[in-house]
Amino acid sequence: MNKTHLLLLGIIVLASEVTLSSHPVYFGLDGTVRRKSAAVAELLPWKAPDARLFLADERIDYLGDGAYSVTRSIRNTSGDTVRFKDEIRVLDAFRAHRYLVPCVNYNGNEFGDVKTPKGLTYNGEPWVFSYERTGVPSCTLTENESTGLALFSAADTPQSLVSSCSLEKKADGRFEHVIVRPVTEAPVTYESKGVFGPRYDTCIELAPGETFTAKSFVCICPPRWRHFAAASLVEKALVLLDPQLEPCLDDDQVFELGIRYVHSLLYLYKGKWLVNEHYTNRMAHDCAAMMISREEMAERMKYEYWTDLGTYCQTFEIGWAGQNFLNARMLAVEALRNADQDLLDKAIGIYDAFVQTQHPSGLLYTSYNHNFDENAPARRKPDVCNMGWAAAEAVRMFRLLADHGIYKDAYLEFARRIGDFFIDHWSDEWGFGKSYYIDGRHDQKAGTIGSFLIPALVELYEQTKENRYLDAAVKAEDFYFTRDLDRFECTAGAIDCYCIDKETSWPLVNGALKLYGITGDSIHLERAEKAAYYFTSWMFFFDGIYGPETDCSVYGYHTTGGTSVSTEHMGIDTWGEQIVPDLLELSSLTGNASWERIARLMWANSLQGITTRKGQLIHGQQRPVGSQSEAVCQARFTKYRPVIEAGYFTDILAPWPSAFRMWSVERMRAHGWSMRDPENPCRPTM
Repeated sequence: MNKTHLLLLGIIVLASEVTLSSHPVYFGLDGTVRRKSAAVAELLPWKAPDARLFLADERIDYLGDGAYSVTRSIRNTSGDTVRFKDEIRVLDAFRAHRYLVPCVNYNGNEFGDVKTPKGLTYNGEPWVFSYERTGVPSCTLTENESTGLALFSAADTPQSLVSSCSLEKKADGRFEHVIVRPVTEAPVTYESKGVFGPRYDTCIELAPGETFTAKSFVCICPPRWRHFAAASLVEKALVLLDPQLEPCLDDDQVFELGIRYVHSLLYLYKGKWLVNEHYTNRMAHDCAAMMISREEMAERMKYEYWTDLGTYCQTFEIGWAGQNFLNARMLAVEALRNADQDLLDKAIGIYDAFVQTQHPSGLLYTSYNHNFDENAPARRKPDVCNMGWAAAEAVRMFRLLADHGIYKDAYLEFARRIGDFFIDHWSDEWGFGKSYYIDGRHDQKAGTIGSFLIPALVELYEQTKENRYLDAAVKAEDFYFTRDLDRFECTAGAIDCYCIDKETSWPLVNGALKLYGITGDSIHLERAEKAAYYFTSWMFFFDGIYGPETDCSVYGYHTTGGTSVSTEHMGIDTWGEQIVPDLLELSSLTGNASWERIARLMWANSLQGITTRKGQLIHGQQRPVGSQSEAVCQARFTKYRPVIEAGYFTDILAPWPSAFRMWSVERMRAHGWSMRDPENPCRPTM
């Protein structure tokens, strides 16, 4: 044997090891190790689920940077067809203090009182979650101060991808990571808000002589900061799963479609032009509020009265989901660009209508229609999310108009009164709180939702140069990072959810970047990056596999780049579109190209399913041009269908997705950035 043959043999031995089912494999920091004492984790021996099955091969490949692939082949050696589930189990060699199932379980989901999956078990049995729920497929992650470990499925074949995950805590305090193939949801299925349904089981089916092969990844994930092993997981998932998705529309198209959709939502209410909060069917409100049974839903869906789309709600929210102010400001941008006085008058009229409803406390009802007696029973209390949007957008609109010689001092005063109210009501115990009575008394206090005031306070400082607004923004950033984000938990950002969520981390990214720009203090840049990693822990790094009858297949939807809503609402939305300019800025400031790549994936995902022309039907109906489903039920979770199945669009066409996209386009234009790739010509997805 010559030297070349010896060298090749050496490379093969280093790259791949074959282990038999009777022998554990020990994963070290930089390759497999012989001694258990030197290991970070242990691959437990395979146990045959059926005596007719044989472990044909189990190959361990070290991929570098603490990552391993485990490729297992199981053969049916009998003359019978065998149905079974397979499990891969990896045991921590360290005692972890925290755990994560991305998009599903953030260290037990201890926040909130809605019935959702909490802890590791339900009625004493381990939770098992489908890959369709987890942004990194079938991923579990454990960590302590110095070490982290993740196990997740590969996405290169259906056999590898279609799976579920579980995490079991052993008597000695260590965790056992489990991937179950194919999909299982147990001991119950979280199928709707606060609703547990029957467990769900599928099986592998092997004919005589057939082989089943699947690949999994084991990754050593050292925490970049305390409680941030997920930052390492994000970087490794980008490499190992290699998600790919390109934008299907260019930036000008995105803005134009957004403007067209706002026109569809403009509604003359009590003499005021406003943006309707919903374009949907008549029964959507009952579904969202969990006021209708599946049986009644199925019956209503037989009749066009209930399924026809329209602006039936007559609800006009200033921020959050309705985004009256942001949509109006985008209308003003369009009007000023085209010298369209009528459109500009409508945009200014929306602002004037809300500004005139501000109460002496500085607060206002978040929905314009709640200012009238007939709406008294349905009034929402002013919440910090809406008040933060209101104040920030009022300053931005003031600045936009002033740049064109139109001075609306009332808008700046409106924003100042909101900012002053929250500065005066700051608490070292709960920050800005969650909601208030209209006279300024506290209502709910818990949650990270107060972070939505940070961008508003920074906008006020930049416009007025009054240090009290800057000081309040810095104090709030310190509070919400120290109490929440640094624990890798943000909470209660969505008005209709009370749980661990994604939305409240965006203002922490945006606010920290702005504070870095003002102060130059590197702590703000570090915090922006930490919040961005948290936000990205909700992103999907792969495309799910769906049946030909599902919306995801019919309309060619890719889950890649989408972000899960919260641990209470396990659907995908397009919220990532809003963070895109922040991630591009973060990439520029840190030199980490991953942020630009993540931004592109989130942007590309958000452009799917937009109605781009007349004659384009979804669910057999013509939607307004520029509209888009608010969410995709990518997992077996939905409030809007009588049958619990994965891979379907909702018929709620909210105003916020297009508003966020238009604002992101404007922000990117201001920096000379574009998501258009000339080598990948854009084309409609449907």
